[in-house]
Amino acid sequence: MTINVDDVKLLKSQRLTDEDDGGGRATGEAVVDGEINNLLPDISRLDRTLGRIALRKVFAGVLTENADPYLGAHSIVTKAPADPRVAVLLFNSNSQTDERDDARSVIEGYVVPSTVAQFELLGDQFAGQRAITGIQRQEARVPEVGDVFQLVTNASSQYVRVQALEATLEEFIYDYGNGNFVNFTRRRLAITISAPLLVKFPGGQAVPAGTTSKNLSGDDKARVLATQVADSARYYGISPLAQAITAGDLSLNVASVYSQLVPSAVKESALVNQIGGPRKRFIVPASPDSRTITLSFAQVVAGQSRSFITHGAALGSLSLSINGGIYADEGQGELTWRSGTNSFTRITIDYETGEINAYRASTFTGTASLTYQPAAAVTGQSITGEVEITLASRGFAYTLNLADAKPRPGTLSVSFMALGKWYELQDLGNGELSGEGSGTVDFATGAVSISLNALPDVDTSLIYSFVGQDDVNLQTHVGSGDVPIIRIDHQLPFDGVNAGSLVATVMQGGVSQTLTDNGDGTLSGDAGTGTIAYASGRVTLVLNSTPDQGSAIEFDFNQGGVDIDTPLTGSPDTGGIITGTIPGAPLEPGSVQIRWQSSQDQKVPAGEGTYVGTTQVDYEANDDGAGNWAGFTGSINYSTGVFSLKVEQEYGYTEFYTAYKKGTFTRPAPRPYMAAITQPRQEIFGGTLMVRAQEAGATYAAESDSVAAPGLQWDLLPAVGDPIVPGSLLLQWGGETYVDRSGILFRGLSTTTNAGTAVGTVDYASGVATLTSYPAGQSGNIDRVACLTARAGFSTTRATFRTPGAPLRPASLQVTAVRADTAAIVTATADLNGDINEGIVRGTVDSQTGIVRLSFTTDPDDDTDSSDVPVIASLLKYNAVVQTSLPMSAELLGLDPVRLPADGRVPVFRDGDVLVVHHTAELEVTPVAGQTVLLDRAYQAAIEVVDANGVLMAPDQYSVDREQGSLTWGNPLLVEDADGNPLTSPLFIQDRVEHMTVCTEVQITGAIGIGSPVPWDLPAGEARVSSAVTWGDLQARVYRWFTQRSWNQGSPNWADTPSGDSTTAQFNLLNWPVVITNQGSISGKWAVVFTSGTAFNVVEQSLGVIASGNTATDCAPINPATGSPYFVISWQGWGTGWAAGNAVRFNTDACLGPMWVVRTVLSGQGTVDDDQFKLQIRGDAD
Repeated sequence: MTINVDDVKLLKSQRLTDEDDGGGRATGEAVVDGEINNLLPDISRLDRTLGRIALRKVFAGVLTENADPYLGAHSIVTKAPADPRVAVLLFNSNSQTDERDDARSVIEGYVVPSTVAQFELLGDQFAGQRAITGIQRQEARVPEVGDVFQLVTNASSQYVRVQALEATLEEFIYDYGNGNFVNFTRRRLAITISAPLLVKFPGGQAVPAGTTSKNLSGDDKARVLATQVADSARYYGISPLAQAITAGDLSLNVASVYSQLVPSAVKESALVNQIGGPRKRFIVPASPDSRTITLSFAQVVAGQSRSFITHGAALGSLSLSINGGIYADEGQGELTWRSGTNSFTRITIDYETGEINAYRASTFTGTASLTYQPAAAVTGQSITGEVEITLASRGFAYTLNLADAKPRPGTLSVSFMALGKWYELQDLGNGELSGEGSGTVDFATGAVSISLNALPDVDTSLIYSFVGQDDVNLQTHVGSGDVPIIRIDHQLPFDGVNAGSLVATVMQGGVSQTLTDNGDGTLSGDAGTGTIAYASGRVTLVLNSTPDQGSAIEFDFNQGGVDIDTPLTGSPDTGGIITGTIPGAPLEPGSVQIRWQSSQDQKVPAGEGTYVGTTQVDYEANDDGAGNWAGFTGSINYSTGVFSLKVEQEYGYTEFYTAYKKGTFTRPAPRPYMAAITQPRQEIFGGTLMVRAQEAGATYAAESDSVAAPGLQWDLLPAVGDPIVPGSLLLQWGGETYVDRSGILFRGLSTTTNAGTAVGTVDYASGVATLTSYPAGQSGNIDRVACLTARAGFSTTRATFRTPGAPLRPASLQVTAVRADTAAIVTATADLNGDINEGIVRGTVDSQTGIVRLSFTTDPDDDTDSSDVPVIASLLKYNAVVQTSLPMSAELLGLDPVRLPADGRVPVFRDGDVLVVHHTAELEVTPVAGQTVLLDRAYQAAIEVVDANGVLMAPDQYSVDREQGSLTWGNPLLVEDADGNPLTSPLFIQDRVEHMTVCTEVQITGAIGIGSPVPWDLPAGEARVSSAVTWGDLQARVYRWFTQRSWNQGSPNWADTPSGDSTTAQFNLLNWPVVITNQGSISGKWAVVFTSGTAFNVVEQSLGVIASGNTATDCAPINPATGSPYFVISWQGWGTGWAAGNAVRFNTDACLGPMWVVRTVLSGQGTVDDDQFKLQIRGDAD
């Protein structure tokens, strides 16, 4: 007995519903071909309004009374619904018994948790909220629209999808104790999510290392986990050919490689003031040398100890000797054991704050020795670039040559798009790229090797960004031997001080010391030196040692007021010298003061500052009483008031920029290089002088002033004009260590608590530290253990980046840039085609991928650099509108749409899939008994006759020759269907050709590679490509037969190996094999459990006890679904020796292929009243 076409059925499952228990096992009831609502219900008006997804489980079944194999079984969709707002998919969960709730888990397995997210919850997030608040470091990746995260507590979890996001930098304050406050900046995230929170998720409070472990109520904070696409379910469907194919082709194009799984609506989210190319925060060594300190660890909680370096540490520089073991870091935030005793399970380091946490079973308290390199965190603008992905360049491996702009460790990121989704690789800081692929970075040569986990999409780009190793821009300033300038600035309460009259008295070491006015604006004496501006009364003292605590500085002087206070205008000569006459001459020598402003070219900001092209510099010149200007070129004639003064000084200007070597890569992505140009420049005078002076012969009166010992000022970098990087200062003076935090200077910091004593402030721009608390009589050298300065940002002539979300609404991209040469603001907007062509801004935006390519030039056809216009990289901004999908309610769908693709689409073609390329031609005919109709082609897969309503003609009324491509009508001929019902004219011969092949490559564009050439010419639009659910060979069988001496009813052994001893008695399978048929068998695990020496019960794992039997009769329990036995065990095979409690275990397979059918209805007006789709069960048999 063989398997005939009529034996192959599409069988219904137990429950054809969308309840949680829908599906289940196969029944014996076949889905009636062509019957309305034979599998799925009608589509209601509410379904059309909201969208709906329906799941139905079916089986490919062979109903024969034998166990012949059905070879190579598979199923395809041969016809899609005619309504474009209805889609049909197939998937296989590989279970004979699963229900809808199980299938839901498979479908939702598209997204699964991966690693800890790069942000934490800030404060409690309550049930019902549609937005959550997060906090992250500035260097962390900002979540993108469409990203999915999992919020997890001890009791519950929920997946959330980012629908919109607003990121702002915010300053927080943390108290380490004893009034030790530290300011720190973090990025605050306001994240709009696609569905409300179901429960409360506790969040911590902001601290320098992240957030507190508990919320304000003492509850453990919720964890935030990033997710990754697991894509555990594979879907199969159908798509029409988009382009005609000819015989011999090994590639084809379909309309789409996706099909809709979940209904969704389009929502628009605005991206406002986004930076064109990410800014990245990275750790930079603040000293070329390492130092060794002693740390004290204290318990945080059971099993966790903590200590503080008290400032930043360089990646890969730590070596910790603790509890007999040596641990070192590799630049990734953890210290690993190297030698000695390994008593800790984990040791972590926060490089920016210097916080070290050590974990082990019993908490460690004690000291440890740490060697490290001091460092500070710096925020830098990224250099961007791309490698265009074409059909010729598409591959898994890529290299980058960044020799001319080498990346800093930990800053390189590479993004690529595969099947419409962006993936990212990130440099870990140790030269390894990690993420959706792997690779290496050679920081010395700039060579980058990249290996991707998936083939990138054609017509996209591999986009990279990094911060360059611009070592000229960031400089360390360390070393001992510099005498600190102990400076005190004081403004006397009077102006017009008589030259030579001032005496300052200072208590130093219990001795009264003086500084005397020399009449030329200088002070000298045993206490130190100083200066005085007679006209304004401003005094600067530079002391040999610090004043005594509690003492006051006394000032005695003569004062006579100011007679002349007037503005003068004029223009300097080419040498920057201005000449003029001060009114009111003759003038009192020593009383003349001139103030003015000049402008210098502004340094390009490294961050989000303002740029107007120039900065104003304030100057003040005082005469020395001898006709000269103290510190300035020029002279003054006191008798006439005629003067000359140099008001435009020379200065050196360094410009940092990124340019691109043209012709290296395909346009528009040449290789970036970094450069710096230093040029001498001259200031520009502001045009006005403010003059103050006394007329000759002024009268004076004695005055005095007293001030409690004010703050001392250290000029930390007297020869350096660049600002200090916050957090980089580490100073030692007089046996004390000083550290800066957010502009506050601390000393005596504890490695246990990270708290110390605030003793002053730091002006990072001027490099001056002011001490308000200091030891008396202190002098000596200052040791700059660590100090880092930064010069400026850089300009660029090109930029390539991607928007945090896609697709974009056409013509929604707006670009704003600031020219580095003129400070002019330039803007441009993309047109509907994605082209940007306004002013100096040229480029394109790909709305589907979000890739933006910009160049700044006055002549886009110029192949040289002469027409390029530099813009400031950190001030390049853009606005855009992201179109996101808004999935329907999880309650209405019966699925959690957050765990599915954001747009609700899934790929139905993948590498390795079995594809069927097929085309059905239709010929209208008038049947004539006995006549042969020769068709236009041969070797069809099927030839059928249908009537005007699509009803099949009875196949016994005609015969076909598929090799010749002909049909012969029967004689006599009855025009009726298989049930004897008459057909409706006209009749049509439908002949289908098909080609089975393997999918070798899939591109998002719809291009598909196949493993064998197509044998026919097939038209676009009419021919279809279907992907197949495959089961392989299906056949009923018995396997895994074994016995057990005892059977535990409370805990039965359903494993496929015996539990305990086997029985002495055995069944004679050799001579009496178990009989099983395709029609009766199921996929199950069975036990024949003896209740006596001859009687037994038949038990199935999920069905329970289904029959009783004995060794004297055949055991043939009936499958009620088909009316045939599950199996037949012959009584003759039992033999003797069986005892109560013995059991025979075996498994059976069914000739059944399980499959889920998904019908998705999109929101919108339907176009077909009575729609249908067609499935085909396919296989081979003798």
